Amino acid sequence: MEIDQYSKKFIHYYTDDLPSTIVKLVLNNKSFNSLADLGCGDGSILYALGKKKLLGQFSKIYAIDISKDRIANVKRIDGRIKCMVSDVCNISKIKNSEIDLIILNQVIEHVQDDELMIKEIERILKKGGIAYISTVFKKWYGWFFYKDKNNNWVIDPTHEREYSYDKQLIGKFKKFDLEILKNNKSLQWFPITDFFLKRIGFRNDAYERSLQLRLLRKVKIPIIGYYNWEIVCKKK
Repeated sequence: MEIDQYSKKFIHYYTDDLPSTIVKLVLNNKSFNSLADLGCGDGSILYALGKKKLLGQFSKIYAIDISKDRIANVKRIDGRIKCMVSDVCNISKIKNSEIDLIILNQVIEHVQDDELMIKEIERILKKGGIAYISTVFKKWYGWFFYKDKNNNWVIDPTHEREYSYDKQLIGKFKKFDLEILKNNKSLQWFPITDFFLKRIGFRNDAYERSLQLRLLRKVKIPIIGYYNWEIVCKKK
């Protein structure tokens, strides 16, 4: 699937939902003043951080995505965000050891070389800086209604891989100057309304324009066999 086609079909909706791990990382590290959202998509994480008044401490905020259309959406969120169209595995405009906090939310499973992605995280993180990484973890019985290029059932047809063992990813961090602080998995839950809104063609701000939709979005179903895998690491 082409990038532009993907960005139009797999819309990221703006809500105030945030992984609690990200909230805690911001609140517990008040000295951090630079943030980079790698593979930011339409900017749903940055939008939610703004809604919760959690962007104020950052003097530098970067949003990086390979899609021009998605970056155009991010630019509308907050004028302070420095937006870049770039491969997240090779961000030439971010210097070595520049970033305090990196967010990589459901991205690493999309890149061709996940080890190269980890190397780039290590490069741009400051010493003592922290990276939040989330991805898909699939049990043997996991099923969703998409199929990938190899005709396997997957949660997203553009995934390069869906991890099923810790060693497939955790082992790669050991090659770099990164210490694992958290390694946690929780069952994936999917808002039913997201499914229908995407097919009808509702845009990113659908929930912000409707209280009824926001209330309906609280109804979620579990995706059996699929887990949200959260990894937090710190640069030594």
